[in-house]
Amino acid sequence: MAPQGKDKLLVSRNIFRAYDIRGKYPEEINSDVFNQIGLAIGTKISSKNSDPVIICRDGRNSSKNLTDSLIDALVKCGITVIDIGELPTPLMNFSLHKLNIKNGLMVTGSHNPKNYNGVKIVIDNVTIYGEYIQGLYDLIDKQEFVKTDKVGSYIQDMSVADEYIRHVEDNIKINSKLKVVIDCGNGITGPIVNGVCEAFNLNHKIINETIDGDFPNHPPDPTDPNNLQQIRQVIRECEGDLGIAFDGDGDRMILIMKNGEIIWPDQLMIIFSQQILKSRKGRIVFDIKCSKHLHDSILKSGGEPIVSRTGHSFIKKSMIENDAILGGEMSGHIFFNDKWFGFDDGVYAFLRIMEILSIEKEYNKIFDDLPQSTTTPEIAIEFKQNNHFTFMNKFVKLAEFSDCQKIDIDGLKVIYDDGWGLIRCSNTTSCIVLRFEADDKNSMNRIQSKFRDAMLKIDKDLEIPF
Repeated sequence: MAPQGKDKLLVSRNIFRAYDIRGKYPEEINSDVFNQIGLAIGTKISSKNSDPVIICRDGRNSSKNLTDSLIDALVKCGITVIDIGELPTPLMNFSLHKLNIKNGLMVTGSHNPKNYNGVKIVIDNVTIYGEYIQGLYDLIDKQEFVKTDKVGSYIQDMSVADEYIRHVEDNIKINSKLKVVIDCGNGITGPIVNGVCEAFNLNHKIINETIDGDFPNHPPDPTDPNNLQQIRQVIRECEGDLGIAFDGDGDRMILIMKNGEIIWPDQLMIIFSQQILKSRKGRIVFDIKCSKHLHDSILKSGGEPIVSRTGHSFIKKSMIENDAILGGEMSGHIFFNDKWFGFDDGVYAFLRIMEILSIEKEYNKIFDDLPQSTTTPEIAIEFKQNNHFTFMNKFVKLAEFSDCQKIDIDGLKVIYDDGWGLIRCSNTTSCIVLRFEADDKNSMNRIQSKFRDAMLKIDKDLEIPF
């Protein structure tokens, strides 16, 4: 079933990340590697349950080839595979609920550059992460795959998109004349976004709707302001009221106001939490990168704020453990568990904000009332060969900060009375990621200066962009 000894395929441990498997195609990720990954996943699933596996893929140029390799391996493991086609990640999660199936695979490079790909994994109703993903690598390394005479089967089901649209129509009520410009970024969201906009009769204009794995207009990461220049221009030209930008696989979204200002996801979480907590009190989970104002707003609205590690798997885990009604990340993943299914869904989040805005006559007031502070977007510093983990370990041990509170559940967050700074390892790219928030520009400069000095003590040659 698999090569042994000196002929064994070398699979890089570096692609087995904190909450998914992801790497460069074809150097780290290719059909041979995915066949081994499929055998490991099939082995793990067969030890947990006898359910089929739902498999889905994004529109990257390599995704069909990689999906075929996974399917081949899973069938060899005796597993039934249900292929739902080329759809956003949220529709894979939706199909698990709709079909009452425990296992799902999404082949996607998410927001990463076009030469990346990977797979997000749900086994036995759990989005696997950390040691469970490392366990798949161990199965590959030891070639300890399930041996079975049973041959699995392959089924196609192309009905999920229509089912999803019908379901959101029953779940959400929108009565709005606002003109919304939507940037699908040539990712996988184009067809489904067009379908939901027509279903809700929204006044909309979609750009970059065509699925194109080369991402010819800009990279599929809406959290980078450089990738929002086009949608800002189109909003101005067509006199749109707001804009929505999706990432490559549709589980994240960013909102842009008429004047071009970005409403960051932690700000959206303030709006969503206030609205939900009006009728239902409960816990709300958010990642360590989010604004202090989200924490304060949840408390003020009668909810209970819960801080989590960054990563969709960790947010989901915390939401389950805390029976949370809402979860969110600064990166744009938002998880509704009040009247939806608790998975991250950029398309559904877009519809929920449109529902809120359609209730308010002065829709801009919702944004104008958001608490203000000086913030930065995520600042990424690239390292070679995953050396960012080595740097981060040294930083946590050696960096000295005084007169502050420290949180180390995910990197190091240093909190002062007038702001905070966060430094952590990206789990999807070989980067250190930082974010800062402060009461004013002077406080921001002071906090950033403390971080810069501490980082240069670890590596004096580091190029720091602040």
